[in-house]
Amino acid sequence: MVLLHSADGLEWQTPPKGTSLKTLSEAEEQGFILIRGEYQKRQFRLTERGHRHVEHDRQRLAARKL
Repeated sequence: MVLLHSADGLEWQTPPKGTSLKTLSEAEEQGFILIRGEYQKRQFRLTERGHRHVEHDRQRLAARKL
């Protein structure tokens, strides 16, 4: 979830420091992100499914704060 919440929109971006290849691979397998590049040049972006999931989760967290 930290990876998904760190995304800034739907554009290609570098993953947060400390994000493992396993984390990226699992998120990609679940259809939440797309990955491109190799090693230090690796980038990710949210898919539509990932974006919907993050928005739903943000709304859920905001409702809990009320």
